[in-house]
Amino acid sequence: MSVTKLSCMLAGAALCGQALWASEAAAQVPQQQQQFPQQQQQFPQQQQFPQQQFPQQQFPQQQQLPRERTSLEIGALYGVSAAYGVGMGVWLSSEAGIEDPGLFLIPPAILGVGGPVGVFVFDRLAKPKRGVPGAIATGALIGAGEGLGVWSYQHVTAKKADEWSFKALARAEAIGSTLGAAGGVALGYLQGPSPKSSLLMSSSVLWGTAVGSMFGYGATTANQGYGLSNDGASLGGLIGFNVGLAAAAGLSTVYIPTYKSLGAMWLGSGIGFAASLPVYLFYLRDDGPPIKRGLIFSGVTTTLGIGAGALFTINSQDSASTNSPTSFARVYGFAPFAVDKGAGVAVTGELQ
Repeated sequence: MSVTKLSCMLAGAALCGQALWASEAAAQVPQQQQQFPQQQQQFPQQQQFPQQQFPQQQFPQQQQLPRERTSLEIGALYGVSAAYGVGMGVWLSSEAGIEDPGLFLIPPAILGVGGPVGVFVFDRLAKPKRGVPGAIATGALIGAGEGLGVWSYQHVTAKKADEWSFKALARAEAIGSTLGAAGGVALGYLQGPSPKSSLLMSSSVLWGTAVGSMFGYGATTANQGYGLSNDGASLGGLIGFNVGLAAAAGLSTVYIPTYKSLGAMWLGSGIGFAASLPVYLFYLRDDGPPIKRGLIFSGVTTTLGIGAGALFTINSQDSASTNSPTSFARVYGFAPFAVDKGAGVAVTGELQ
């Protein structure tokens, strides 16, 4: 064998050995990887808690009161303005000394129509906000009632020669109603009271007058006749009028009644007075106290009825726009009146 051929065989064998070694090394790599698997850090899976749902907090929505005047209060102002116009016309005719009936009634007729016309213009141009018409109407009524109460007390307590005349009555009504209406305008625009508060105030002066008259007449001397006993009724009515006015004014700052409550208070006053009627049967004997003492008890029960009506409906809710079924008649209240050697009951209301 030649040297050249031997060298070629050795070189081929070396190349085959290198290839075999490389293949064996490549085959050992995955085995090592299998012997030493890559350790992967296992972290425990975090526990999943259900997402807590918090209810959306609901804030009470503030009730938006209507800013426009209600039909009830503008209707009341129309009626009061007509009465105010008639009263002012009577006052003008009285001050002018007109004695002819036809001529005397001309100013009341003109102003009686002019009052509602003025309210119509006022409502269209000024567009009063809620509470203003009711405050004006209530102020005019309260002022007129105050003037009537003062004139009545002076008329029944003064001597015949010093009694205020009909002209003085017309003057007192004109001054009182005008000042009351002016106060209602100021209160309406500065404070804007609820129409329900105005109704409470006007109702309170009527209740106060009725109850005060009961106490005043019932507390007079036993042997006094009607001519002297009515002095006590007049004084008691005037005091009750102002006590009711002050109480309603103070109460209106913390309490606004509903229309249902106002109706319940009127109903309670009637029921309270009616419940006191049997007491007069105990005064029928001749040797007993005078029957007029029963008016004191009537005043107490009437007041209790008003309070019960307010208490039982203190949580009531209603609206001026609530539709109510029509009825044949509506009773607004009851009021006592004294007559010679007795007493009576007057019922106020309207037919529908």
